Amino acid sequence: MASPAASATKTVTDSWIFTHRSWIGAVCLAPVGLAVIFSKPWISEIAPLALLLDFVGWFFFLAYLTMRIWSTLYVGGVKDRILQTTGPYSVTRNPLYVGGFCFALSIAFFLKSVSLVGLTLVASVAYVRWVIPAEEEVLESIFGEAFREYKRRTPRMIPRPSLYISAPTVEVRLRALRTEAKRLFTASLMPILVFVLLHFRGAAWWPHWFLLP
Repeated sequence: MASPAASATKTVTDSWIFTHRSWIGAVCLAPVGLAVIFSKPWISEIAPLALLLDFVGWFFFLAYLTMRIWSTLYVGGVKDRILQTTGPYSVTRNPLYVGGFCFALSIAFFLKSVSLVGLTLVASVAYVRWVIPAEEEVLESIFGEAFREYKRRTPRMIPRPSLYISAPTVEVRLRALRTEAKRLFTASLMPILVFVLLHFRGAAWWPHWFLLP
């Protein structure tokens, strides 16, 4: 029979805002993303600035892939059971969120949308202010002083490379890696979809219902 202390221990799934975090991001960004797709292009896709924005988009997309794979190797399958403080978790407490924000920014730059870039930054602030603290409260209830010490020395979001600590070994959990591979495969289809939509948006027959930079 579990002790009262053990039964009272929280898990990350006990947090409503954590379990619905993906929907929060979608509600914030999807409407503006759709409006941008049905807006008149403010820049030609063959202009030098458009090529530069594509380059920035690919930079953030590769950063997303790197952070997701790297983080999953360290914490996949044991997120609320082992406090990971090495590898990507030594430079930021939330490398998976960093990767997620890089993905959102990559799509915004691929769409050449100033509005979507700005809204992504606003949504990022909302995540840092409400979503991440809700998760960290649960982790602190699980790991106690060890997590509080980790918080004191490691930034919440913006990576600090000078803090990097390499793990001597990493136990790879194949099930978690397979799950992440499926997620990344789906995410990798997004740039293709975006560029197809941009091609359509440049056509004369495409509806241009909005004016969003």
